[in-house]
Amino acid sequence: MTAILLQRESKQARWCQRIAIFSAQVVIISLVLHRFDFLGAKAATNLLGLGALGGFFACVLAAAALVRIWGQGLLGGGRAAVGAVIGVLLMAGPMLYLPDLLTRPKINDITTDALQPPDFARIATLRGKDANPVAYPGAEFYEQQAEAYPDIRPMVLERSSEEAFDLAREAVSRLDWQIVNTHKPEGESPGYIEAVARTLVMGYADDVVIRVAAVSNEARIDVRSASRFGDHDFGANAKRIRRLFSEVKAGLEKGERQALEVALAKRAKDARELQRRLREERAKAKREEEARLAKLREEARLEELKRLSELQEATRRIEQGLAPLGFPGVQEQTVRPRARASRRDSHRFWEQFGE
Repeated sequence: MTAILLQRESKQARWCQRIAIFSAQVVIISLVLHRFDFLGAKAATNLLGLGALGGFFACVLAAAALVRIWGQGLLGGGRAAVGAVIGVLLMAGPMLYLPDLLTRPKINDITTDALQPPDFARIATLRGKDANPVAYPGAEFYEQQAEAYPDIRPMVLERSSEEAFDLAREAVSRLDWQIVNTHKPEGESPGYIEAVARTLVMGYADDVVIRVAAVSNEARIDVRSASRFGDHDFGANAKRIRRLFSEVKAGLEKGERQALEVALAKRAKDARELQRRLREERAKAKREEEARLAKLREEARLEELKRLSELQEATRRIEQGLAPLGFPGVQEQTVRPRARASRRDSHRFWEQFGE
């Protein structure tokens, strides 16, 4: 006879794997349906909690299965390991929020101005009946906020309200928030920007309203960020306001750098233009100086030619005896001999033909 050794498989290992896989399917389906707006936020949150709870039970059953497998030599070690790994992954998400849950205040609405918080206008029509109220909760929330987030304050810029509004809108666009309403500031009337920010994984919708008002020669930016669902925001709204202000500062620095680059480029262009004008003026002055020298040389040459011509003419006349030299005594010397010659001729005439 042949002996057949039969080994039993741990039931805990089988159920551990089944519960873990089922819980993972629930979590994945809830993520997909909520991401594409086929499932409400509260239902999706409950399903995520159910999936995390299933992961916890899977880990407990995996531990029990491994103990029996080790003690009784049962099969199912692989099933228990798979269930344990999936269970740990399912619990990892909620465990990441545990520190914020224990250390952050239980509030879901953060604002930089508790006395006159910015109001939701267009967003109020987007919230469903099961969403949180749009009205600011009041002083109780602000006291907890001031203690937990003392850095959440208004931003004041040395810019006009129009420039600050443009900076805030560009910051919202860079953060990929969905802008649902804008109203530009006009005079003393503040401007508003309403946007919807969604979380990365689940796509939970949180609402943001930005108010830009002119204060003297400056602009003040107030922000209110509120969770649409849930009583605890785990510090997300404060982080969102910090990100917005960081983006505004980055845009401001970028604008200043661009303005500086434009100013430097303009200055360089003006310097090149000035150098070009100086070169042209030097060339023009050089041409004018050369023309003046050429004119002077030409006038000197003509004057010299004129003097030479006069001298030649005077020399010719002297040689021909047509003009006196102009020296004293020359005229008398030339005239007197002629006069004496004339008297001798007349005397000789009378001697020859006289009576």
